[in-house]
Amino acid sequence: MRQLSLIVANVLWEHTANIRLLVKFCPSIKNPGPQLKNYLSVFYQNVQGLVPFGDLGNEYPMLNDNKILELNHYVENNAPDIVILNETWLKPAILDREILTNDMYHIFRLDRSPESHPIDENNPKKFRKNGGGVLIAVNTQLSVTSRIVSLKCRAEMLAIEILLENKTKIIVATCYRVGTLGLNNADEIINGLRILSKKNSVKKLILAGDFNLPKIEWTSGRGKSTLENTFLNGFAECGLVQCVGEPTHNKGAILDLVLSKSLDHIKNFKVASEKLYCFSDHFPITFDIIVKCKRRKLPKRTMFNYNRADWRGVISELSNINWEDEIDRSEPDLAWDKFKKILFEILEKYVPKVTIKTE
Repeated sequence: MRQLSLIVANVLWEHTANIRLLVKFCPSIKNPGPQLKNYLSVFYQNVQGLVPFGDLGNEYPMLNDNKILELNHYVENNAPDIVILNETWLKPAILDREILTNDMYHIFRLDRSPESHPIDENNPKKFRKNGGGVLIAVNTQLSVTSRIVSLKCRAEMLAIEILLENKTKIIVATCYRVGTLGLNNADEIINGLRILSKKNSVKKLILAGDFNLPKIEWTSGRGKSTLENTFLNGFAECGLVQCVGEPTHNKGAILDLVLSKSLDHIKNFKVASEKLYCFSDHFPITFDIIVKCKRRKLPKRTMFNYNRADWRGVISELSNINWEDEIDRSEPDLAWDKFKKILFEILEKYVPKVTIKTE
């Protein structure tokens, strides 16, 4: 029991130390303060898993704490309007609020399943039951209505229709394609693109995702295989142009693509450093979708003031809890809920709160 208490205390100490550093050196994390703009800011990255590789096969996996902290640090500090992630590696047991830990985003997920990632009959040995997964998160401060677009395609492809206050509709989509999959998967993805491109009421269509097509020559628009040319023809048929012109992977290839009905629909396009935001072998991409969108006026928020926390008191109380009595032999979800309840009761006791005004 004592050993378990020390483990829990040490884990929490690592988390709180990171939180204190973030708050100390990034004051804007306390109040991102979004402003009225004539565009939607987008952050995209293939994060190469928010779950440790060794936990991929677990039904109730742990999250990769470093990546979750890095991701939330960037999101809190920059408040992008839309967050798009590929290769999340998430499982249904992981809650949305564990991924983006504030309440500022409406999260849409497509975790890997037999429906989104069926076995390729031509390459059955290349099938991977775990991994994959895509996510789109929409900032709740936007004065919009968001909903999933039904694609009915057997691929890791997710699309969100965003309805603005002026009744303008745009679609933001993402797709993760495993590089070993063949023409069957390509046909599924292109059929999904056809569905999206034929929506006449939609003014803009933007898709960002990892297609794993490293040998296409984008300057000339030529592929070196039937598969690559199938995608190029599919993009052209759907009226989509590819916006990325520089490597998005640390081995020098363009794997991550941004597709749009027009280059004029996007501005401030940037491929960033691989280690700048969330550590991965894929580089982050940021850009703005040109569209007028109102922001809701948010009420004041109350949050913990970690700068004034009594961390010794927190660690002391956690160390003295008999965790075997509290969570032993509990179902994972129940054990996690019990732990969070105890943790937040202690935080309420030892961490003062501060009221933040959203500008």
